[in-house]
Amino acid sequence: MSTTPAARLLHRLVLVASLLACGFANAGRPLTVDDANTDDAGSGHVEGWYALQPGRANTWTVAPAFSPRDGLELGASVTRDRTANSTSQSLQAKWRITPSQEAGCNSAAVLGASQTRGQSGTTPYLNGLLTCNSALGATHFNLGAQRAPGGPGVGTWGLAHEREWGAVTVHAEAFGQRLAKPTFQVGARTDLSPSLQLDATLGRNNHLNLFSVGLKQSF
Repeated sequence: MSTTPAARLLHRLVLVASLLACGFANAGRPLTVDDANTDDAGSGHVEGWYALQPGRANTWTVAPAFSPRDGLELGASVTRDRTANSTSQSLQAKWRITPSQEAGCNSAAVLGASQTRGQSGTTPYLNGLLTCNSALGATHFNLGAQRAPGGPGVGTWGLAHEREWGAVTVHAEAFGQRLAKPTFQVGARTDLSPSLQLDATLGRNNHLNLFSVGLKQSF
C-alpha cells in the first residue's frame, strides 16, 4: 500500500523524535548511550554537531551542559531538522548517584523532557545509567523509559563500550526502544587542544545509514 508525502514526513519525524526523546538526548559526544559521569563542579561544555538521521533527515544540534555542584549536571539541546523544517528542544538533569571508579562501576540517573516546536505536549524521559571501568576501557549501560504526548510509556535501552587507542578514543554501541529496531553505531573522538574535541560516528538503523560529525568545547 502506498503512502502519501504527509504520511512519510510524519513517519520520519516520529523516528527522529524517538531518538531525541528516548533518554539519550544529551549523552556525551560522540556517544548516544549515556555514561554515568558528570563534569566537575563549576565546569561545563558545549557540543555542536551535524547528523544524518533516520529518514534521511539533515539535523544540526547545539547542546550545552553545566555542573553547578559535584555530581549534578544540567543540560539542554536544540536540534534543527533542515529536511522537515522543524525544531526540537530538550532539558535534563543528570545525578551521579555513586562516585566514579577507575576500576569498578558507578551509577547515575537522568530525568528530562523534550518537545518539538509547534506540537502540543512534551515527552518526559527517565534513564538509569551504569558505567564500569577496567583496563579494557569503559562500558556503559542504559535502561529507561519515555512517554510521547498522548501515548503509552515505552521502555528504552542502550549498551556501549569505549577504549583509548593513543590519541583517539573509539567506541561501539547499540541502543533503541521497545518494539522498534535497534541502532548500531561506531565512533571516535580526539582532542584538537586541551579544551576542544573533534568527533564523528557512523551507524545503521533499519537498513539506513547514519552519520554525524561534531565539536565539543569544554570550559
